[in-house]
Amino acid sequence: MEATTHSPLFELSIDQEAHSYLSETARWAKFLAIVGFVTCGIIAIVAFFIGPILSATAFAALPNGGLGAAGGAMITAVYLAVAVLYFFPCLFLLHFSVRLKAALRDSDQVKLTSSLQSQKKLFKFVGIMTIVILSVYALALVVGVIAAAAFAPHIR
Repeated sequence: MEATTHSPLFELSIDQEAHSYLSETARWAKFLAIVGFVTCGIIAIVAFFIGPILSATAFAALPNGGLGAAGGAMITAVYLAVAVLYFFPCLFLLHFSVRLKAALRDSDQVKLTSSLQSQKKLFKFVGIMTIVILSVYALALVVGVIAAAAFAPHIR
């Protein structure tokens, strides 16, 4: 049986064009990370105002006085959870950007590897969140179809 030969990866090099693309990628990644952090902050600030406002005004006309304090607290908690979940991809993106810039500046393989590890964490986090969200959508669709089928004969 013949062994397969693979080209070793350490023979790869970054030419001037690749360096330029990676440098521009690092700048855009840093910009998007900073905008993401600002957005996280805005979401967190809004979280503390939106719950009480909605529970006191928009849904006050609902039976039993609307959402009440528990409903407002739940809305605040959801907004804070969204801000926390959005924080981590921004952090991974910032680490990727900073480490990639340093790797390109210093021609440092260890920093390049570290930046790619941060990029992998970003993609893994976003991928897992995508799977979770699609699963929740699928579950909601199934529950909606079952509920519609259960209540359809009673509606006339």
